[in-house]
Amino acid sequence: MTKHDAVKAYFEPKILELVKENIHFNFSPDSNDSVALITNYSDKVVKKFITRDVQKQYGFTILITKAYSSDDDDLNLEAMNFAQAFMDWIDEQNEKKEFPDFGERCTVEKMENLQNMPNLSGISEEGTARYMMQARILYRERK
Repeated sequence: MTKHDAVKAYFEPKILELVKENIHFNFSPDSNDSVALITNYSDKVVKKFITRDVQKQYGFTILITKAYSSDDDDLNLEAMNFAQAFMDWIDEQNEKKEFPDFGERCTVEKMENLQNMPNLSGISEEGTARYMMQARILYRERK
């Protein structure tokens, strides 16, 4: 199993629970209530140790597509709160030390959001908005 497989398998149950749809890997449809995981980098070396172990990071972006409103209602606020709650879930997983399984030679040390709130990254003509958040998984790989 690759790290990509492990990350997809880790997030998929939560996405199914939240939006009743599978996570989209490296593809973001413009449909309401879809969630995509876009990889930014994998196996990027952060630190080298004298033991020849290395600390690496797996970076990714989560894109959440929700309905958008230009009216005076709370639909956009609800969408923002949904995305923020997903970021809070990532923080909770880090606190509980519940991480993806990167295999025998890797020990995940931390999973963290790289920002404190989601960005509104775009609005489509079809009436949806995309909320984006970046995160990373820090892990140590033994030689």
